[in-house]
Amino acid sequence: MLILCAAQVGTSGDNATVGVSASALVQQFGASMDQIQMANATYSLIAGAMMIAGGLIGLILGWRRSFRIGLVLLAVSEVVAAFSPSIEVFIYGARVMTGAGASLTIPAVLGLIAGNYQGKDQALAFSGLAAASGLSAALMPVVFGMLLDVMGLRFTYLCLSAIFVSVLFASSKVTDVAVAKDKPKLDIVGILLAAVGLMMVIVGTLKMPVWGILKPLTGFVVFGFSPAIVMTVFGLIVLTSLLMWEKRYEKLGGLALIPAKIIYNKQVQVGLYIGALFWVGSAAPAAITIPYIQLVGGVSSAQAGMSLIGMSVGTVGVAMLLPAKLSGLQVRMVCAFSLIGAAVAAFIMAQGLQLDGYNYLLIIGQTLMGCSVGAMASQCSIIVTDALEPREAQQSGGIQATVRNIGYAIGIAIMGVTMLSVMSHDYKQQVLNSPSISEVSQNGIEAMSSIPFLGDSDFSELIKDKVADSSEVQMLVEINQKTRLKAAQMGLYAIAIFMLLFLVTLRHLPQRSLMRTKAEVLDTDEKHVEI
Repeated sequence: MLILCAAQVGTSGDNATVGVSASALVQQFGASMDQIQMANATYSLIAGAMMIAGGLIGLILGWRRSFRIGLVLLAVSEVVAAFSPSIEVFIYGARVMTGAGASLTIPAVLGLIAGNYQGKDQALAFSGLAAASGLSAALMPVVFGMLLDVMGLRFTYLCLSAIFVSVLFASSKVTDVAVAKDKPKLDIVGILLAAVGLMMVIVGTLKMPVWGILKPLTGFVVFGFSPAIVMTVFGLIVLTSLLMWEKRYEKLGGLALIPAKIIYNKQVQVGLYIGALFWVGSAAPAAITIPYIQLVGGVSSAQAGMSLIGMSVGTVGVAMLLPAKLSGLQVRMVCAFSLIGAAVAAFIMAQGLQLDGYNYLLIIGQTLMGCSVGAMASQCSIIVTDALEPREAQQSGGIQATVRNIGYAIGIAIMGVTMLSVMSHDYKQQVLNSPSISEVSQNGIEAMSSIPFLGDSDFSELIKDKVADSSEVQMLVEINQKTRLKAAQMGLYAIAIFMLLFLVTLRHLPQRSLMRTKAEVLDTDEKHVEI
């Protein structure tokens, strides 16, 4: 478990480090806000597209071998990140390889836990994994934020590579899980359909803030629409074809990429939703609050990382406390409180943002968000495995990881679309309604396709050639400060609403604790009948 948790610490730490690398990426590569968000999301994009296949590959190659191959890719990806000559290589080289490595490593971790532990031990193992993720989210931003500030980007990512190399050497101690001697055939058609469909959906969703939802914001147009919506719809059509193919493939006796027992089980569906919402809640700081306090408040990478300690401590504490000390709580009640808590947390975080940075409410909100997603983490995997037979439970690791990464991408997209819509609409309206801004300057601002989310100095540089008089720049910057704050807050409000919408799905969960196996529950019931 220590070795598996160390792998989780590495992948979570990698994401956390990228989350506080905004300033370093701007200084090193001149990265824009769009590129910074893409760097954060590319891991989820690639991993989401490949993790279902990773779950199947683990059954074919063996979970430990799949685990090791993933670690090799992760170690190499951090070296590529360290020596990237441009932001494009960082994103499409290093981050893509990181996603590929994680698509093997994470399903293998979940498969090894599902195969080696049962009942309460399994719940504790999954919670320990969530706690390891939270612990890395607490320590990595601070430690690696300091390294970014003092030693620079290259040294920091080489340290991440060293973590994966260390776990690789220790992996010989991991107890493997026996797989069938008759190796199933690799569903190549299913893998291709899943990869294309998921990639199209995730890229389309992520690009909506940049390309537009329906109306195109750039010169890139497809059939008169934004390419983002066209890409997303096409991806959904491909995924529908995938489900049809998998149903047919399974009927012919093949090992489906997405078995019907997994995808059409209502309890499993809810477990997947909760796992995705864990990452939606976790995405809020990476997508909004950390970039905001770095670009607006001017805080360093280390300071930005320290602001996340409360969230990470909350995640670790609740993820470990629930299965260890409060194992009798009903799963439906725990999930309901976690969703409501996450919604309240997003609202409090929004109040913690200020024109010039943040206040103590941001820390309180992030801590509550950590507690809420910690509760989700303690339940989501056991909800899925409780409803499945051992083989399907092991294979579900790839599907769980995929849905979580899709959740992360959807969370960023929801916040990004909301923020961009508010930024562009409200800013232009305030400029057009201001009697102090000349008509020439108003027309210059109105002609902009969108208003990007930038710090004051970068925004001043952007608009200086669009104003009639340089004295108007300061007024336009002040309007931007107010609009930027409102946009960030609205992004968090959107997350709060999104969390509450999923309360209706909880009716498919059993009204009991899942800390015991079904056999243990039946045995207890029989003893009660005898008494």
